[in-house]
Amino acid sequence: MRTIRAFFRIILIFNILLFGISILALIMPFASRKTAHQIFMLLKGSLLKAVGVKVHGPKMEGIGPGLIMANHRSYLDVLFIPTSELFTIVGKVEIRSWPIFGFAGRALGVLWVKRESKESRTQTRESIVDAIHSGQTVVIFPEGTSWEGPLLLPLKPGMFHESAHHNFNIYQWSLHFDNAITGYPPGVSFLRHLWSVCKETSINAYVDVRKAPVSSSSAIELIEDCSTWWNESLKKLSKKHPARNSGYWPDVRIELLS
Repeated sequence: MRTIRAFFRIILIFNILLFGISILALIMPFASRKTAHQIFMLLKGSLLKAVGVKVHGPKMEGIGPGLIMANHRSYLDVLFIPTSELFTIVGKVEIRSWPIFGFAGRALGVLWVKRESKESRTQTRESIVDAIHSGQTVVIFPEGTSWEGPLLLPLKPGMFHESAHHNFNIYQWSLHFDNAITGYPPGVSFLRHLWSVCKETSINAYVDVRKAPVSSSSAIELIEDCSTWWNESLKKLSKKHPARNSGYWPDVRIELLS
């Protein structure tokens, strides 16, 4: 039964994606990023239902130019960003070459970064700063990689320094799943991971939102403040909604942080 469920879910997911990409391909020469974003917002609910994920939690209100930051669990995280306002996503450059996902990313104006390249990271930081100064709201996951949690990996400090230097607002949210299979560690293929997620009967995603944006002229204070809020939020969510299947994907980082 689990195998049959996964098979039909994956077929449905790729049909939804193909439908969305086809629309984007038809309208992109004439449409704006805002139109592409609206299509994404319409499709993401269908994708979550296809995967079998239910979302619980509040939405962000009154956001403006700045950074939307969250802890990172998997490639699914962009489906849970708790606002319908226009935002810009920062993604790893490998996804740009993925079929379907890469085209969608380009249509949505994703800022691509090659994480192992210092030059690429520097260029991406400059692009993010320029985007925010132009009035955009940029989504990043400052852990720099995803894992099952429940708490944070060490944060990459780069954008905290930029936020402090430019006095950007940081809009924080946190994400917790009641199934650790959603965690996407290094060394696991995309299709293998998606297959395992789709085999599950249902998965609940719990979102928490910080009530007010954070800003400071000190990057160290920002990192400490944001880390404290995330870990407190994630502790609360994981205690209330314990994650089953912890350790389903072997990940040495869990041992290092335990």
